[in-house]
Amino acid sequence: NADGAMNASFWSFNQNPKNESEPFYTWFCKKEFRQAMSCLLNRERVITQAYRGLAEPKYSFFPEANMFFNENIVLKYRYSQSHAKRLLESAGFSLRGDGFLYDESGTKVEFDLTVVSSNPVYSDIAQIITDECKKAGITVNVRQTDFQKLVEQLTSTYDWQTLMIGLSGGAIFPTQGSNVWVSSGNLHMWYPLQEKAATEWEARIDYLYNEASCTVDTEKARGMWDEYQEIILEQCPVVYLVRSRSFFALQNRWDFSNVYFDNVNGSETRHVFLQQ
Repeated sequence: NADGAMNASFWSFNQNPKNESEPFYTWFCKKEFRQAMSCLLNRERVITQAYRGLAEPKYSFFPEANMFFNENIVLKYRYSQSHAKRLLESAGFSLRGDGFLYDESGTKVEFDLTVVSSNPVYSDIAQIITDECKKAGITVNVRQTDFQKLVEQLTSTYDWQTLMIGLSGGAIFPTQGSNVWVSSGNLHMWYPLQEKAATEWEARIDYLYNEASCTVDTEKARGMWDEYQEIILEQCPVVYLVRSRSFFALQNRWDFSNVYFDNVNGSETRHVFLQQ
């Protein structure tokens, strides 16, 4: 059994004001709604049904290999239908007698979840999300599309509602996400290319990112990166799913003393010898 992947797929919510006339825009701009969606994400069910056990929940922001990873900074909004209900009620949503959830204006909560059609694992996860949200009175419509169309929606038309996607690679150092986490980034998923940070928390993220990136003193920078991680895990602009795991097999006639795996370099099997 090998270590988990460096990166993890995530579920994101469109907060681009281009869609401000749509009901979902108001919902997605409320952090309590995004936090509730994290509470409706049954990661253990995803691991069992979509990954056949070869994954683990993604509750941290930085991967363990990142020098500023802090094991004490973790996501608080884990699977709990009751917690999700409390968060939604605090944001003005209510469950009516027909079993559906409505916002303050009386609009039924229903939105799309876009996934890449070529990825069967994403399709399985999307169905799990749909089922769990249904228990909370929320209707989720899964929209399958090809990858190029999804890229167009993310970078040009901005006409998606929620989506599931993964970014390649892992942030061994925090500044590897410059086009994603800074508000002016072209892949700032939920609202890219902002001329000025749209929210106070995004402005704070911009400051911490830029300041910590230029700070030579590791311990001083650590405090900034800690706050940076805490804000993102509290605001839930993206909700991480799970970290996939992997395994490899070698015949037992080999000496395993030189065999190892880590999630930065992968497996080391170049110097495997026959047992004496």
